[in-house]
Amino acid sequence: MNVEILLLAVMGGMTVLAYMVAINAHGPIRLSLSYLMATVMLAGSVWAIVQYVNTGIDTMKMAEMKKLEYEKQVAEQRMQSQADSLRENKQRMNISTALNTIITTGTASASSMANLDLQDRNSTLEVLMARAAEMKRKADALKVQFDSLKTEDQIFIEPRTLTKDGLQALSEAGYYLKSYYYSEDADQEQQRENLLRAKARTAYDKFQKASTLIAASAK
Repeated sequence: MNVEILLLAVMGGMTVLAYMVAINAHGPIRLSLSYLMATVMLAGSVWAIVQYVNTGIDTMKMAEMKKLEYEKQVAEQRMQSQADSLRENKQRMNISTALNTIITTGTASASSMANLDLQDRNSTLEVLMARAAEMKRKADALKVQFDSLKTEDQIFIEPRTLTKDGLQALSEAGYYLKSYYYSEDADQEQQRENLLRAKARTAYDKFQKASTLIAASAK
C-alpha cells in the first residue's frame, strides 16, 4: 500500500469518526458545528479521492501515449529500414546489370583478341589495321563506360576491382594489337603478338572471376 492510499484511508476514517461525533453531539450549536466539520472533512476526502483517481488516469494515459509513441517510432524505423534495404537492393541490381554488360562485352573482346588471326590472308593490311584500331577503340570505350558508373563504396568491391583490372589489360591488348602492324621486324612483331595474347588472356580471366563473384552474390 503506497502513501497516497494510506492517507486517503486515514482521511476516510477521520470523516467517519467526525460523523459519529456529530451524531452523538448534544445541543444545537454543538450539533451544527459537528456536522459542519464532518461535512468539510467529507468534502475534503471526496476531493482527495477524485484527485487521486484523476492522477492515476492521467498517469495511465501518459504511459499509453508513451507506449504508442514508442510503437510509432519502432514502426517508422522498421519502414525506413525496409526502404533502405529496397533501395540498396535496387542499386545492387542496377550495378550488377551494368557490370555484367561491360563484363560480357569485355569477355568477348578479350577472347577475340586472344584467338585473332593477325595475318589473315583474306584481308588487306589496311583492313587488318582498321580492325585493330576499332578493337582498341572499343576497349577504351568500355573503360570510359566503367568509369562513369556511380556506385557505393561497399557494393561489389572485388568484382569492380577485377573488372577495372580486366579493362586495363584489355586496353593494353588493344594497344599491342594496333602496334603489331607497325612492327619494324619479325622479332618485334612476335614480341607484340605475345604481349597481345597474354594481356587478352589476363583480361579474359579477370572478367570471368568478376562474373562468377557477381553471380554468387545474387544467390
